[in-house]
Amino acid sequence: MKHGKQELIAKAARTLFQQQGFTATKMTQIASAAGMTAANLYVYFDSKLAILSEVYRPWLRPQLATLSAEVRAQESAERRLRRLLVGCWRDIPGADANFANALIDALAQRHARTAPASAFLNEVEVAVGTPLRECIDMRDGPRGSRVDEAMLSRLIWMAFDGFVINQRLGDVRDVEAVASLIAALVLDAPLSAPLPRTGIGVAA
Repeated sequence: MKHGKQELIAKAARTLFQQQGFTATKMTQIASAAGMTAANLYVYFDSKLAILSEVYRPWLRPQLATLSAEVRAQESAERRLRRLLVGCWRDIPGADANFANALIDALAQRHARTAPASAFLNEVEVAVGTPLRECIDMRDGPRGSRVDEAMLSRLIWMAFDGFVINQRLGDVRDVEAVASLIAALVLDAPLSAPLPRTGIGVAA
């Protein structure tokens, strides 16, 4: 029974987060949309951030899995890396009415003493790092890479936050150009023309 109630709360919260954002959504609104009192809501979740975590993880995981498949569908290391970067910096930030912005909004308010969600962050970095490693491994030239893949994966995901905010502001003008520049630098390759625009779920 508790699991069913949690799903009901998560579904109601996701709709509100998408419509209003994290900050504007109140626990009382979530409770009302889920058909319960606010006091009852706290039986299942101790905070709004906990509800967002319950919603955000199952949303992000398939986004990353789909992007990984699209990256592997590209025929060269350079195109793979650009697809990975554009997916992380344009497509996922813009998916589902810029839903990723809810997390950025939430983290900006999180108390400094709140324990970080390191397990999920590690999971994300692995999800990004695996196709990244494949891009680097298949590149032309010597295999003695000077690129620290783990650090680059972390940097890509740190930049994700900024691109999410840019999406929220409607500024996506430089994503393709930045992705092309980073791919050229990492792979020691010439700059290429931007990839055709695609969305998550459509291979370039």
